Order: sequence, then C-alpha cells, then structure tokens
Amino acid sequence: MTDWTDGYITEIDYTHGYYQELNPLRIRLLFLNLGLAFPETASVCELGFGQGLSANIHAAAQANGQLWATDFNPSQVSFAQSLAAASGANAQLFDQSFSDFCRRDDLPDFDYIGLHGIWSWISDESRAVIVDFIRRKLKVGGVLYLSYNALPGWAAFAPIRHLMTEYSEIMGVKGQGVLNGLDAALAFTDKLLATNPLYARANPQVNERVKKLAEQNRNYLAHEYFNRNWEPMHFATIANWLMPAKLNYACSAHYLDHVSAMNLTADQQAFLQEIPDVLFRETARDFMVNQQFRRDYWIKGARRINSIEQIEGLRNMRVILMLHRADVSLKAAGALGECTMDIGVYHPVLDVLADHTPKTLAQIELAVKDKGVSFAQVVQAILVLTGTVKLQQYRMNP
Repeated sequence: MTDWTDGYITEIDYTHGYYQELNPLRIRLLFLNLGLAFPETASVCELGFGQGLSANIHAAAQANGQLWATDFNPSQVSFAQSLAAASGANAQLFDQSFSDFCRRDDLPDFDYIGLHGIWSWISDESRAVIVDFIRRKLKVGGVLYLSYNALPGWAAFAPIRHLMTEYSEIMGVKGQGVLNGLDAALAFTDKLLATNPLYARANPQVNERVKKLAEQNRNYLAHEYFNRNWEPMHFATIANWLMPAKLNYACSAHYLDHVSAMNLTADQQAFLQEIPDVLFRETARDFMVNQQFRRDYWIKGARRINSIEQIEGLRNMRVILMLHRADVSLKAAGALGECTMDIGVYHPVLDVLADHTPKTLAQIELAVKDKGVSFAQVVQAILVLTGTVKLQQYRMNP
C-alpha cells in the first residue's frame, strides 16, 4: 500500500501561523515601486496551506474573488474548513495530494499561486508536478509566490540536520513518537558538540544555533527538520526549476529586502550594481547576506509600466495603520543588524495614519509636505513599516 504521507510528518499538526507574504494584495506596492505591472488577483491558489489560517484570512479579504487550495493532511484540512464555514469566505479547500489536485479539470486559471516553505520538503517528483501545474494554470501576467530554505545560509548547518535525523532513524526507540525522538536527537547533538569537534570549531555559529533550536516550538521543529525530504537550494537552482513554466524573477516578497542600506554595505551595493544579469546578481547577493530563507515573487511575462503610471499608481495606493500609534517600533532588523528609523520622516507619516482610517499615499504626501518629507521618503517609509508592522505569526488553540 502506498504511503500517503510521502515521508512528511503527519503524527503532529503543523503550527497555526499566519504568513503575510502569501497575501496576494501585498504584491501591488512592491510591483509599483519597481515599475512592474501587477495582476488583479481575483483567482488565487495556495498549495500546502497547513492549518489554513493564512488561506482563510486572505479568502475573507477577497470579497469578489475565489481561493482554491489543498493540503494533504485531513486533520489540518478539517480545521481549515471549519474556519471557512465560520467566516463564509469563498474558499475551496481540499485534502488532495499535489498530484491529485493539480490534475483536477474543474480548476480556473489563476492570477496568483502561492507556496510557503513547502518546496523544501517535497520530492523532485512533486516539484515537477507543481511546475507543470504553474505552466498550465497560471495566467499570463500572473504571479507565483515561492519561499524555500536557501543556500548558502543553510550550508554550515545542514550537517546538523542530517545528524539529528540519522540519530532518530538509527538510535531512536521505535514507537517513542516524533516529539520524544526530536528531544533525544537534540540531546545527543548537544552532547556531541560539547566534545568540541573540529566541525564545531570550523563553524562556530553552530553551537548557538543548536541552543536556539531547544527553545523553539517542538511542532515547528519536527516539520522543519524531520521530514524525509529536506533540500535547501541555491537561487539559480530554483530559476532552472521554474524555467519550463516561463517565469521571470520579479523581486523579493520580503519588504525590508528592498531597502538596500539595511542589508548591504556601500561597497556591496556598488559591487552588485556592476552585475548586469538579474539572476546572477541575486546569487551574489545571497552570499553577501548569507541567505537562509528566500521569499520571492515570480511572474509569467513581466511588463514594465511607464513612470507616469508608476507614480499615479503609487499615489493611489491606500494604507491603514492597524496598531496603536504608540505601539509601532521605530526599529527594524536587516542583514546588517538593527536599524533605527528617522523620526523626522516616520513620526509625521505615523501621525497621519494614527486615526486608523485608510489613506492614499498622495494624502500622506500632502499632509507631511510642510515637514520636509518627500514623496520618495513616504514610499520608503510605507515599505519599511509594512515590512515591520505586521500580524504576529501567532499560534492558536483550535
């Protein structure tokens, strides 16, 4: 009998997290900032939705749209369907494998397809199914969101993951359960590192990362590290995988990646500007920031808009502040460490948004003009605030 789990952890549920990058409405500001046309996201698909919290929130926010999604774990799908029933959202949620879902003949063509993290934990056969699905079902001009464990950031720590899974398979006690096996593997790894092996001396950051693992949610650790398939990839490898689907790299979906001063030194920025090839430039950048996890937008047929359309689109963008004004931190973390925002720019912008009503960027621009804040500064402030002020990736008790 075929194992329906395909080596994926099903003994325990995945965490109940919200992942904002899956929100199809987030592409608008980034694409406009880069001068790219974006699709209207009326038809959305999510592959591997976990507990379905993100899928349901986004479906509820799409009043005139529809969301189709699948996750092969029936217990998680049951919870996600209960959320959809409670909200009345137009969410079609299924417990099919990628292979079965992607062969359905009743699916619409999609403006937006999202996968969060799943790519790193599936087999090459499943990846091929997904790429073919994207090729057939993503509309021209449509956007793919794809996140995955990346190299070179995982290069030093990948042997530790291998060590832990090998320990569980060879030394673990049959029937002890995933969580008990995980704790035993962590204890063994900690004991091994305490002997000060040459590997740890050559990779001094490993000891600290193992200590941090012990502090994290066990359900998350089990799903992150103990699935049969686990493969971090270079950006160029992802680009090769997506080539048959005719996708162009658009940009990082992580808003703070678009503020170079937070992530790259002046020398690094100048170095990257000398690389004309967009894809190879991303590869070089990953080495500079030691990229461990990538969140990217890809587009089927990128189309640039002219400067008039770009500025008009940006000025018509509406934003709203969801937190209390006093709860907004003026600190943000980039690859270079923690940065403090310029109060001369951010305080006036936050003051305009403090009444929690939607404002266009044009309205903000007009309101802060006498404070010496330019429109370019308004746009960057909104980018940084959107990337910093967010719904916490909280966990619910279903």
